[in-house]
Amino acid sequence: MLNWVTENFVKYMGEQIDMARRLLLALPLACLSTVVLAEWTEVGKDEGKGGFTAYADVASIRKVGDRSKMWALFDYRVMQKASGVEFLSEKIRREYDCKERQMRKLAFSLFSWNMEGGDLVRSYSQPQRWEAVSPGSIDEVEWKLACDVK
Repeated sequence: MLNWVTENFVKYMGEQIDMARRLLLALPLACLSTVVLAEWTEVGKDEGKGGFTAYADVASIRKVGDRSKMWALFDYRVMQKASGVEFLSEKIRREYDCKERQMRKLAFSLFSWNMEGGDLVRSYSQPQRWEAVSPGSIDEVEWKLACDVK
């Protein structure tokens, strides 16, 4: 009886170790894949705020009716300061009202390095008020990109 218990215990522990080993191998791959998911498309540059490049993740566009959502990224040349933190890139989830030419932030994340690199220094997830899209602005380029999806 003791021999049977010992054999089954060893077999069970071997299976658990094998499962843990697989999980440890898969976890880093899962983390890497989330970083690679966004394919940023440059939508414009501006000299404001010390200079920045704006990008859009066109694969993230989700349109329902007259509303569309998309991730945008602002990559700054010089360190930005807001709410007591410093950052070089800002990733924003935006909602666009395609009929009324408006947009608003739904969420954002601030990163210490360029292109979402370094540490996440601040994030916020609360829809903001709607703002009109200014003609000729990078916001208008984003709005057109998000709203022209069929």
